[in-house]
Amino acid sequence: MELIATVASPRELAGTDLGPYDSVCLGSPYCRRVEGNFAEDVALLHEAVSALRKMGKKTYVTTPAAPRGRDLPRVELMIDAAEMEGVDAIEVHNMGVLRMLREKRSPLPAHMGAFANVYTHLTAQVMKEYGAVRVRPNAEVSLKEMEIVAREGGVEVETLVHGKIPLGVTDKCSLLTESEETDPKCPSACREEHWLTTRQWVLKTIGKGVLSGRDMCMLEHLPVLVSAGFFVFKIEGLYETAAYRSDIGRVYREALDLAASGAEYMVRPAWADAVKRHSREGLCNGYYFGKTGRLYVGTVLQEAKPKV
Repeated sequence: MELIATVASPRELAGTDLGPYDSVCLGSPYCRRVEGNFAEDVALLHEAVSALRKMGKKTYVTTPAAPRGRDLPRVELMIDAAEMEGVDAIEVHNMGVLRMLREKRSPLPAHMGAFANVYTHLTAQVMKEYGAVRVRPNAEVSLKEMEIVAREGGVEVETLVHGKIPLGVTDKCSLLTESEETDPKCPSACREEHWLTTRQWVLKTIGKGVLSGRDMCMLEHLPVLVSAGFFVFKIEGLYETAAYRSDIGRVYREALDLAASGAEYMVRPAWADAVKRHSREGLCNGYYFGKTGRLYVGTVLQEAKPKV
């Protein structure tokens, strides 16, 4: 089983314990101007890939979630750089970028990301024809539907097991009043936390992306995922603290090992304490069980929102 961490920059990498993870996806798909973005700076990418290789980690590099025509030359340069560094795969959110990989005859495997609009096995089949070997279905896709995508699409399916759910993306930053090139708040604005609140609903904005307020948490349901044949799991750690990525990674590494062992599976109190501690707005299961995305299905962590 593979556990993946997402890390955008050296700032996020610093202090993160990568021991629990098998793979690291480098870079931010939301904005190329993120300070130290691994998916933008070739020199930083080289340093990170070299360090991760020494640690025995697989490395992936993401590409923009919503690229415009003006972005494509830069995307092509980063694909060339990633290929030169010998990364293990490229994360792709856009069919145009997937076509670019194919036309370049790049040997790099393509992993379709959270914004690739994978809703059915037919979509997965088309992407496979263009070279994709792994897909991450959209957030609204249930676990039952994901099983069909994996079985009929003939590709690996990556599942989000913990972290904010990516809900939307745009190429314009909502945190700025001027253009990115002239606004003095760029790129520092997206390092601060920004929440969208109305009544009991809370979302998190990161400038060019909107995320769920609650954290997706499948800790209680890992045996269900394993028995269904899923084996690639991602923890969304972008725009989180090093402690978040480290602590949540350790929890899920231990939990996945237990779930795969065949022994009786129970959520340990220390695991529950860790996920609650790092969840500002509580937990949810997204749409995996056919429910509204903000609900939590389960019993062990049902009262998950920390009291303040």
